Amino acid sequence: MNAIAQRVRERYDYQLKQEISNRERTIDIQVDKASDAKATRLAAHKLEKLQAWISALESRQKLRKQRSEKFKSDLFWFGQWIGSGRCGIFFFICGILISATATVVAIINLPTNLSCPNSKSLCYLVYQMRFNNQSVILPQQAKDILAEYERNKTKSKRRK
Repeated sequence: MNAIAQRVRERYDYQLKQEISNRERTIDIQVDKASDAKATRLAAHKLEKLQAWISALESRQKLRKQRSEKFKSDLFWFGQWIGSGRCGIFFFICGILISATATVVAIINLPTNLSCPNSKSLCYLVYQMRFNNQSVILPQQAKDILAEYERNKTKSKRRK
């Protein structure tokens, strides 16, 4: 009787283990299905976001290209308008005058020091047009500068 009871218990334990393992497999399968479904939803959501991002980039690129083409056509139209007829002549003359004025201003202000022989010379007129009038040496200043140079020269000899 003990042997039969032992076999019944073993059979019952075996069936219990089988049922537990079947339920574990069922739970694992359900978890896997739920995980797969969740992963699929996340992947689909991410794919939608990426597609929206790509379409936004494409539309931006298309708009940028359209603006670039519009700017080019407007620039060529403006150049053609400036280069033709009275308007072209006016802009050409204005360009020459601006260039000449800039050249004269540069020539007047380019020398670092300028010495004028007398106050009625062209040099004195240039003196009045310079940005830095301190660098122009007038006739009355020349004698003072030479005298100061001589004084400094003799002072430096005395110090040695």
